[in-house]
Amino acid sequence: MKRLTTLLLTTILALPAAANAADDLIIVLDASNSMWAKINDTHKIVFARDALSQLLTAQPDTASIGLISYGNRHKRDCQDINTIAKPGDSTPSALLKQAREIMPHGGSPISGALRQAATQGNTILLISDGTESCDNDPCATTQELKSKNPDLRIHVMGFSDAADSPLRCIAERSGGSFTLATDKTAISNGLSKLTQSTGTSTPTPPTAADSTISKDPGTLELSIGGSNDPENLPANFLIYDAAGQHLVTFTSKTTVSRPLQPGTYRIDALWGEIKKTQTLEVTAGKTVTHRFDLGALGVLTFNAVDTQQKPVDANFSLYNDTNGYYASALLKNQVTEKLPVGTYKLKATINEQVQQAELTITADKETRHTFTFQPQP
Repeated sequence: MKRLTTLLLTTILALPAAANAADDLIIVLDASNSMWAKINDTHKIVFARDALSQLLTAQPDTASIGLISYGNRHKRDCQDINTIAKPGDSTPSALLKQAREIMPHGGSPISGALRQAATQGNTILLISDGTESCDNDPCATTQELKSKNPDLRIHVMGFSDAADSPLRCIAERSGGSFTLATDKTAISNGLSKLTQSTGTSTPTPPTAADSTISKDPGTLELSIGGSNDPENLPANFLIYDAAGQHLVTFTSKTTVSRPLQPGTYRIDALWGEIKKTQTLEVTAGKTVTHRFDLGALGVLTFNAVDTQQKPVDANFSLYNDTNGYYASALLKNQVTEKLPVGTYKLKATINEQVQQAELTITADKETRHTFTFQPQP
């Protein structure tokens, strides 16, 4: 969840609804065990998950996106390739819930994953860190797939550019782009390349000079927060016209001010896993202000220690009674989070050790919980 991790992307793809396979995007996510390694003190899987979060939360429900993961279920299994959803089978928000629960675990059958993705569409985004761990050659596989389908493009966001890595070769042989993802700027630039290659658009901040705005527009001002908390919280805001056409996305904003032609608009506000929708009427020369209400909020602080009470890093997953999975934090020793009131199940994991707790969040109060783990061998 973006509120639990550092934001990585400042440039977000705005994918249109897909009419056919040529318009679909299939994301292939490396969930092999090596994704736990760090780049600049940040775990590679954290980079990847934050990128997915920012990409998917910014998309309209009509965006046609598929997701395939590999290496997240079994160790040393070259068949561990999992289609989470095919393009059009799931909304981006529903897809993100599943993607956030993917944990690196096993090997890296890149070739097999690319073959599977190529059956679902022409545009693939591979997010990976390394070499093929099965008895295959991803470069040769890419060349074979390209010869069978000249429209195929594989764009690669790679966490390695080593001489023995096939990642750059995959991009070059398919006519796609390669990004060495070492920081948020590189990732942002890489997604800009993908935007240009696929013909999709990138949301840009609105200005009064926007040519689509009349000389006498109205203004829409948006925010989101708790009913018992005056602070506006960072969220994604998607604006649609009366016909349901997606107009613009604002990412991780506490407030939005947008000049618009007079008319009726639908706004989706996304705060973590919570989605609020409101229809608003914009009138010429007037400002319409709307604050989405998250209800009463409380605070949850949780942490992990060893038997000597020293902080240790753990993977945390949070679930609520309404929608199931709610949020996660990877390799943290303490997290503080604002949450809507209610009952939650919190799971903490370090290797094979798993602990759970059921917690109740109360308005205007802080709930605290500590997990104690045995020392690691």
